[in-house]
Amino acid sequence: MTKEQVEALPEPKAAEVLAAWVKAKRSELPSALMGSSSKVHAKLAKKALYQLQSAGVAAPESKPVSESATASTESTPEFEGILSMQLGSGERAFLAAIPIRGGGLELFTGIVHDELGLAQIASERNNRSNWRKHMQALKSDKAQRHMAVPFSRVKLELGRALWLTNESKTDLETNIRDGLARLGVEPVDPNFPVPALEAGDAEGAADGAKLFELFEFQQWLPGEKDLASLAARVDAVKILPLDEAAKQEKSIAQCRALAAEVFTPAIRTLYARRLMYAGELLDANDAPNDAARVRAEARRLAHGSAPSTFAEQLFIKALPNLPKSVAAQLGLKK
Repeated sequence: MTKEQVEALPEPKAAEVLAAWVKAKRSELPSALMGSSSKVHAKLAKKALYQLQSAGVAAPESKPVSESATASTESTPEFEGILSMQLGSGERAFLAAIPIRGGGLELFTGIVHDELGLAQIASERNNRSNWRKHMQALKSDKAQRHMAVPFSRVKLELGRALWLTNESKTDLETNIRDGLARLGVEPVDPNFPVPALEAGDAEGAADGAKLFELFEFQQWLPGEKDLASLAARVDAVKILPLDEAAKQEKSIAQCRALAAEVFTPAIRTLYARRLMYAGELLDANDAPNDAARVRAEARRLAHGSAPSTFAEQLFIKALPNLPKSVAAQLGLKK
């Protein structure tokens, strides 16, 4: 991982990454983080370097920060941002702020999509007092699923979205490009690796379906195209001369078959990354056990080949929400 990517992580996850570098007896990342503007991450880097030096690993000394650089950092403080819960369709909202010369803040809000890139962005000016009150209200509202993150974390998500937007050859309006430039956003490859399988992951495969009991996944459904495909298959079952229990069983079998078709390796990886993000959000909302379950399913999706109960349940739970029956549209009797 790069220095910027680690800076975007919450403290516990950044500590895990640095611990891995210490275990590997490598000092490049801790040395780079020593100059971080984030005091938390710089402190973690200092601890990692001390551990490396204690283990006999030579680490380059960090360069002293000049007075001018310190003054520059102090004159442009970073403000926390907000990232929302992700929808099953891939969207999530963001909120960020940067100081304006002469006082005040420029606030940025918008939506990023993990397949389409930057979906929406807008900005307005406000004062710091209102910003602090708004942030406090957001942090206090436990009913909403979002997380307060370092400014660099918001920049990372915007960078990933910009990369996807550029890949799709989508033209952004000049004012949007200018706003991203003011935020200091540069394109970042969104294809981050999902951690490898861990001991015990395979035994918990059945837990994938149970994740939809969590609030974060209750609204997740397949895309419109896949829902239409499932509706057509279920309609074919509805007109069979079977009792309702047999029809239900066959409909569920169709859900599992379609899930196996839709969840190609690429789609499994896409959903694994969505789950990794959900795990991060659950951690931020004091639900570490649920976060661990979600990450385990992410690893199974990304690195396993067995049918996924998570993918199957995504379609099974959609049965009551299918588009109007094709059979009904044709006036056919059940």
